[in-house]
Amino acid sequence: MDSITPIYRYVQVRVPASTANLGSGFDIFGMALDIYNTFSLHVTTTSQWSVSVPESLMVPTNRDNLVFQSACRLFKEVGFDPQGLHLELDINVPLARGLGSSSSAIIGGLVAANVMVGSPCDRDALLDMAIEIEGHPDNVTPALMGGMTLSYKTGDTHRYLNLPCPSDLRIVLAIPDFQLGTAQARSILPPQITRNDAVFNGSRTALLVAAMYEKRYDWLATAMEDHLHQRYRAPLVPGMTEAIAAGYQANALGVALSGAGPSLIAFVEHNAEAVGNVLQETFRQHGVECDIRIVQPDINGAVLIDTTP
Repeated sequence: MDSITPIYRYVQVRVPASTANLGSGFDIFGMALDIYNTFSLHVTTTSQWSVSVPESLMVPTNRDNLVFQSACRLFKEVGFDPQGLHLELDINVPLARGLGSSSSAIIGGLVAANVMVGSPCDRDALLDMAIEIEGHPDNVTPALMGGMTLSYKTGDTHRYLNLPCPSDLRIVLAIPDFQLGTAQARSILPPQITRNDAVFNGSRTALLVAAMYEKRYDWLATAMEDHLHQRYRAPLVPGMTEAIAAGYQANALGVALSGAGPSLIAFVEHNAEAVGNVLQETFRQHGVECDIRIVQPDINGAVLIDTTP
């Protein structure tokens, strides 16, 4: 492929947080949330690759930064070799909390790089690259596409469906004050599952799809049950099991571990503050402080904010 030159020397994009699994849909379901990271990418005339980021944020400030790595994957695809790049980060998605911080960075890098060189790759191609980098589709898909998504694979091809978003519900996030890396949370899972557990989760994922289409939110408590990952991850998140139970006692419609954790997500109708208080207090009883946020689904996914030729 012939070498190309950038159309824009500055690109700014916004990417939402995301929650994955929703209990039963391990590596399948994802939903974008209205917490946003903003990524600003500049082409420079020097050979330096640098990152502007608050000192309190512990992320690489050189080419090892995940946003840079993702941008370089796109640049390699299209034949662009920038001499230098500068990245500015405005980070609002908590790191390593099960809210798609790495997926946001991957999508931010890919989308900004794609716009910079004239958008030669469509969103399906960007999604394929994102899954290649991340290793699983459940967070990167809603982060790019927005809304609630169901990911699946036919042969070597990744595909997805947009499902109805429960926009008439409120979402309570309980975000503990410690990080839990996805690699650690995945390493604790068993290499094989029983037939009974496969059937159990299969029935719940089907029910969750039906609940979203029919707006039968009274089905969520059953539909979000899980036998594949949450009970194995519980030892990594003190108070998780008790907080989920307490959330239901406070009349939450559905409660689950968000992604790999340690955050919890709860769907509610009218009692978001009360559910948040119960989750927070239950975690506190197990020695864990947590932040409570009340959010809604994001339906737009990654969006372009600004460009400069």
